[in-house]
This record gives sequence, structure tokens and C-alpha cells, in this order.
Amino acid sequence: MQPFTKQLILFMICKEMPETLGFMIVHTGKLLLKAINVTFAGISKEITFEQMGVLYFLSRNNGKKDMIQQDIAEIMDKNKSAVLRSVDILEQKGFVKRVPAAGDRRKNVIALTDNGKTVIEKMHDFFLEQDLVLKEGIGEAELATCMKVLSRIQAKCRSAEQMFAVS
Repeated sequence: MQPFTKQLILFMICKEMPETLGFMIVHTGKLLLKAINVTFAGISKEITFEQMGVLYFLSRNNGKKDMIQQDIAEIMDKNKSAVLRSVDILEQKGFVKRVPAAGDRRKNVIALTDNGKTVIEKMHDFFLEQDLVLKEGIGEAELATCMKVLSRIQAKCRSAEQMFAVS
């Protein structure tokens, strides 16, 4: 007989999936993403939250480093294919452009266009306003604890990508 795995022990402790921490986090994230995408449609029907992430990280780079697709993928914890799709769509919509990297013609630097800069600043301001709405009625100590716990969970997920893999 095989020893109990972490997954089996977790399953035995929590009788229903909705009672698990992972389910609650994922479900909350989906609800938040849905609300954000609906809200962002009022600013620009052309941008999703995922695409906003690409624009955001490009906008906050401030020319410190020429950002290529790989850099964006690492910052966003996404694979290169997902970032490539987002960049392709954003380029078609006129929010980013590809510029050949100096010294390496195989690489393209991803840069914001003026339209991209305008839309990300509007979305950034709006996102900060929405963040205030989310925090309403939650005390400072509770928020600090929540952020600390979520950071720890993120770190665990990054360091143990195989934690939930079926053996």
C-alpha cells in the first residue's frame, strides 16, 4: 500500500473542494477578474486584464532595460507563448510595437506606443480606485495579514510547482 500523499491528506481533511484554501483563492480571483474585465470595458473594450498586465509592466520599466518577450514572461509568471499572444494582439490594436534589439536581430524589444501609454495610465488610475473599493470595510490589520498570507502562498506556489501534480 502506498503512503498518503499531501493531496490525499488535504482531501481527507476538507470534505468539499469549495472549503479548500486553493478553491477559495481561485474562485475569488475569477470573480475579481470578471469584475475587472467588465469595468475595463468602460475604458477600452479592446483590453483584457492579461493584456493590461503586459502594458503595465512595460509602462513601469521606464527605459531601464529594453524588454523582450522573455522578460515580460518572467515578470508576469507566464509562459512565452501566452505573452506572445498578448503582444501580438496589443500590436494589432496599436498599443505596443516591436523594435529590433540593438546588437541582436533575432530579438525584438517590446515598446509602448503613445496609445498604449494613454490607455495604461487610464486603466492604472481606475485600477487603484477599484482597489480602494475592494478594501472598504476591511481594517488595516486585516489587510496587512491578508497580503502577508497571500505573499506566503505565492512563494509556496513558486517554489513547489509540482505540489499539486498527481503522482
